[in-house]
Amino acid sequence: HYYITNNLRVAMTGTLAMESEQAKYLEAAKEVVKREAFNMQRCLDKGQLMDGLRHATEMLNELRTSILMPKSYYELYMMVTMELTHLTMYMSGEFIKENKIADLYELVQHAGNIIPRLYLLITVGVVYIKSRECSRKDILQDLVEMCRGVQHPLRGLFLRNFLLTSTRDVLPDIDDSSEDTGTVDDSIDFILLNFSEMNKLWVRMQHQGHSRDRTKREQERLELKILVGTNLERLSRLEGVTVSKYQNHVLPAILKQLINCKDSIAQEYLMDCIIQVFPDEFHLKTLDIFLDTCCQPQGAVNVRNILISKIGRLSNYAQADPNNIPEDIKLFEIFSGKVTQIIQSRTEMPPEDILALQSALIKLA
Repeated sequence: HYYITNNLRVAMTGTLAMESEQAKYLEAAKEVVKREAFNMQRCLDKGQLMDGLRHATEMLNELRTSILMPKSYYELYMMVTMELTHLTMYMSGEFIKENKIADLYELVQHAGNIIPRLYLLITVGVVYIKSRECSRKDILQDLVEMCRGVQHPLRGLFLRNFLLTSTRDVLPDIDDSSEDTGTVDDSIDFILLNFSEMNKLWVRMQHQGHSRDRTKREQERLELKILVGTNLERLSRLEGVTVSKYQNHVLPAILKQLINCKDSIAQEYLMDCIIQVFPDEFHLKTLDIFLDTCCQPQGAVNVRNILISKIGRLSNYAQADPNNIPEDIKLFEIFSGKVTQIIQSRTEMPPEDILALQSALIKLA
C-alpha cells in the first residue's frame, strides 16, 4: 500500500511540475508574440510593410517550438493566427491598390525558416487569390504541396489546419468555378490531399518517444483529432460534392487512407466522422462500401459503436419519412447480413457487443 501511494505521489508531483513548466514556457512565448504583434501593427500603420513582415516572422518563430504540449501549442497558435489577421487586412486594403501582390508572394518565399515562411505564404497567397491576379487553382496547389516541408507532427497539423481555415472562402465550388480558375473537383483534391497528409502526421505522433508514454500520446492525439476531422466537415460543405462525386471519388479516397494508416484511433474516429458529417442520402448510396470497410479495421477498433451509429443514423432517416428509403434498399437485410459477417470474423468480440448490435438491429426492423 505504501509503495503504491508513494508512486502515485511521485507521479502527481511530476505532473504538477510539468504543468508548471508548460505554463512558464507558454507565458514567455505569449510575451514575445504580444511584443512582435504590437511592433508589426505599428509598422503597418506607418505603411512600412517590410518591417511589418520582419516582426511577423519573429512572431511566427514562436510556433517553431517543440517544448509545448498540444493544449498549450493550440493556445499559442490561436493567438498568433489572430494577430495575422491584421496583416491580411492591411494587404487587402491600401497596399493591394498600389502594389503587385505577386511580388509579395515571391518575396515571402525567401523567409529564413520554413514555419514562418509557410504561414506568411498562406496569408499572402489567400490575398493573392482574392485579387484575381493569378490562377486560383495553381496557388492552392502550390500551398498544399509546400506544406509537405513541415513533417514535425504537431507543427505540421496546425500549419495544415491554418491552410484549411484560411482557404475556406476561396475554394472553387459549384457557383464559382471554371477550368481556368479551378473547379469543385480541384477543391475536392485539395482537401483530400490535406486530409491525407494530416492523418499521416496524426498517426505518426503515436510512434514518437518512449513506449511507456503510450497512454499520454494517445490522450494527446485524441485532443487533436478535430484538426483532422475538420477536413471531412469541409468536404461535406462543398455544394458541388454530389452523391455521384461522393460515391466515386470522395468516400473511396477517405476509406483508402483510413485502411492504409493501420491505426485504430484514426480508423475509429474517422469512420464516426464520416457518419456524422455527410448527408443521409450519401450514406444510403454508399452503404455497401462503408459496411465492407467495417470488416477491415484493426482489431482494437470498436466496430460495435460504428455500426450502431450508422444504423441509428439511417433508422432515424427512415422514420422521418419512409419514402426516404428506396424500395430496392432493404436496410434490415443489409445490416443484418453484415453484422453476422463481422461477428463471425471477430471471434474475440465480447458478448455485450454482440447483444448491443442485435438490439440495434431489432430497432431497425
